[in-house]
Amino acid sequence: MFPGKRTGMSNSIRHSIPTQWIKSLWALILVMAAIMHSYCLGGEYPAHYARERTYDVLHYRLNIDVNEKKKTCEGDVTISLLPLREEFDSLVLDAGTMSIDDIRLEGRAISHRHEGESLVLHLDKAYSLSDTLRLQISYSVMSPKKGLYFITPDSSYPNKHYQVWSQGQPEDNHFWFPCYDYPNDKATSEMIVTVSDELTAISNGTLIDVKKDEKNRTATFHWLERNPYSSYLISLVVGEYAEVQERWRSKPVSYYVYPEHKEIAHVSFGKTPDAVEFFSNVIGTPYPWGKYAQVVVQDFIYGGMENLSASTLSDVTIHDSRAHLDVSSDGLMAHELAHQWWGDLVTPRDWSHAWLSEGFASYFDMVFQEHDKGTDERDRMILDAHRSLSVNDVGKQRRPTVYNRYENVSDIYDNRIYGKGAAVLHMLRFTLGEELFWKSIRAYCEKFKFGLAETNDLKIAIEDATGYNLERFFRQWVYGAGFPEFHISKEWNVEERILRLTVKQTQTVDSLTGIFETPVDIQIWMNNKPVTRRIAITKPIEEIILPLPERPQLVLFDKGNRILKYSEVEQPIEEWVYQLRHAEDGVDRFLAVEKLRGITNNEEVARALSLVVINDPVWYIRQAAAYALGSFGDDSARTVLHSAYGDRDARVRSAVVASLGNFGSEESKKLILYAFEKDMSYYVAAAALQSLRLTDHRNIARHCMSALSRDSHHEVLRSAALNILAEEDSESLETIKSYARYGVARDLRVEALRILQRYWGDEKATVDYIIGFLNDPSFHVRRTAISLLGAIGDSRAVPSLQQSAATETDSRLVHLAQESLKKIQEVKNKGK
Repeated sequence: MFPGKRTGMSNSIRHSIPTQWIKSLWALILVMAAIMHSYCLGGEYPAHYARERTYDVLHYRLNIDVNEKKKTCEGDVTISLLPLREEFDSLVLDAGTMSIDDIRLEGRAISHRHEGESLVLHLDKAYSLSDTLRLQISYSVMSPKKGLYFITPDSSYPNKHYQVWSQGQPEDNHFWFPCYDYPNDKATSEMIVTVSDELTAISNGTLIDVKKDEKNRTATFHWLERNPYSSYLISLVVGEYAEVQERWRSKPVSYYVYPEHKEIAHVSFGKTPDAVEFFSNVIGTPYPWGKYAQVVVQDFIYGGMENLSASTLSDVTIHDSRAHLDVSSDGLMAHELAHQWWGDLVTPRDWSHAWLSEGFASYFDMVFQEHDKGTDERDRMILDAHRSLSVNDVGKQRRPTVYNRYENVSDIYDNRIYGKGAAVLHMLRFTLGEELFWKSIRAYCEKFKFGLAETNDLKIAIEDATGYNLERFFRQWVYGAGFPEFHISKEWNVEERILRLTVKQTQTVDSLTGIFETPVDIQIWMNNKPVTRRIAITKPIEEIILPLPERPQLVLFDKGNRILKYSEVEQPIEEWVYQLRHAEDGVDRFLAVEKLRGITNNEEVARALSLVVINDPVWYIRQAAAYALGSFGDDSARTVLHSAYGDRDARVRSAVVASLGNFGSEESKKLILYAFEKDMSYYVAAAALQSLRLTDHRNIARHCMSALSRDSHHEVLRSAALNILAEEDSESLETIKSYARYGVARDLRVEALRILQRYWGDEKATVDYIIGFLNDPSFHVRRTAISLLGAIGDSRAVPSLQQSAATETDSRLVHLAQESLKKIQEVKNKGK
């Protein structure tokens, strides 16, 4: 990590010390520096390492009754295991608050004690390494604090479905059945679960049979998974479902949705069989489990969870063909499906290597979008990941991708493992090339399938498959933090016909972020023809001398945006216009639009944007151009935007009607009103309502009342109307509050609370009102309230936030409450 210092050594010193000694010294310095920085970065939190095992679980067999109305789970779990210690006479299982009725070893009762979340078992004698032990634990649990969630209707939400669903990641399954609850052990599983006969129980593996008991009005579902996997992936969902089944090769692919959604399930999940086929081919390991199911649930605390062979998904992902004009479940579907290989088949040995699961799933989502929609869609997602990191992984917030200092496991589940993990894999693909990259991915999966892996296992697998030395790559991108910040300038020497390209790395260099070494593609345009050259960036200031026959029309640094970076490019307007018109990769044209946005006094810019908004094949470039044209305000731009409203992509039309709000013509007002009343896209209508506030202000109250009466996907129309009412009418407070109350759709409640903070957050009554939501039954509403109180910064919220930090069972909300308390303290300190 200290290449600058190393290259700064004098030749005499370098020649007088043995090379191997220098390497060892630098290795020691790097290790010590990383330790010191790690202490400073997360010193208040302990270092976490992979848990030591004293036994190897072979099989879990749960035989349980679940009562969705009494909120109980009772029965027994049988655990088969092998000792990993000689003279094995005791063991510890993970078990949260539950009643342990009886424990038997091979039918013989054994003593135990339940201490906190540990169940200590004293065996009847010492066993050897060759003994296979079978424990049967009879237990019961009612409304566990986490791990198993009971969803019930009430007077405010009478149409809710009775449901029970589990969420094991990271280490929560032991709150509803005793187990070894850490990812570094794999076992097969069996789930025999009895439920009300009007409900369906879905679990991992293959459905062996369903037995109906007409007398007791129950049904018993028997699921079996014959391949080993980690216990956090054990899943149970109980509810009233309709199964929509397709097939991939000989295996069932099922979508468990509510009966009323059976006819539209294919809108959300129809691409699943194609994705299974694609991943099977590109990874080189055919889908490894007996079935694949996607199960939607209410009030889910995540977007999705990759439970083995049966992903659990939030039911908000279900949508109809009209909403499909704007939204898609493809990303969620592909991400959770990719986990069936990355996370489920090949599992990180401990949480510090979670990017091997989440980063891979995030990238393979992008790879599926590339397969399904083209490289431009993948590149947009990569750019989004880069930009998220440019905000989050900076300054004191920097953190390596592999990192083991945390208070709760969920603390590290952010874009440092999701987005950066994907970016790292994309750079590996760029560095290795297509053939070697996919060869190494296949080799890695083949070597570690049904097993455990760490980051170094991936590195070695790639090195073995390709012959590359990837020590520096992993050190700077995975074990280090931050990213290069490039300043790029160029100079054309007319006499010598030489282009001098200067690339400076301007990031702060310390023990965690060094000078980066990376290949970069530079594309040079002359006579409207491109030539691409790959160069190596290895120094703080890199000067590239390029002899050329003539002055280039464009020099494009990092063609296609392959490298994670922040860059400032010195380039005149005419070259940005040329890039917009000619760059081969959509992401490069998009970056050009962004640079040109706001330049409203240049005819070339106007002409280029006007052409792009109509003709560019990539939707997000047309969308960006539509937003950019909204700044011009002249008749020419207005005419082009009117034409662009004919775009088939609703996301482009949304940008068009948003921009037309800046034009005061009667013609524009009529088009916006048409979009509000007639466009099939909910999101276009919401954007049109915002524009009507500017173009038809006299009638905006009537338009808002109309929007409040209309249903829409994720309540985007009512949300837009409430925002406008809050802005326009100071007397709308009670109306806004009425949409935050318990009984209203969750998306609307969350938006109403945000509006209250935005427009009335400085009022004592508003602070007190939001404090009241800290005890709301909805996880999502509580999370919003905690966050908003931190943003307001009023010290009156401190006692209530302290209570949330002490009593919330979800570690994410605990962490959020702590962060809000810090923000309030910062506000208080500034006021002193």
